[in-house]
Amino acid sequence: MTLVARHARSSGAPGAAVLPTRPVPRLVVTGEHDVFLPAGRLVTAVRGRLGTGVDVVPGTGHLVVEERPDYLSALLERP
Repeated sequence: MTLVARHARSSGAPGAAVLPTRPVPRLVVTGEHDVFLPAGRLVTAVRGRLGTGVDVVPGTGHLVVEERPDYLSALLERP
């Protein structure tokens, strides 16, 4: 996946989807070493579109669910 990420290019611009305003918590997570969705590129878009921050999971790449399911579970359980 790293090879693909290094050689595939996209604008990184957020899509044109209109997200409904809902009173539900939203959680955006990325891996510390994620080359597809790096935190540095996500933060501005996430704050602007969703009004929330980005949790960065230490020591992980793009497959956070596979690499650190325990960490994600703890994030979902916090108040």
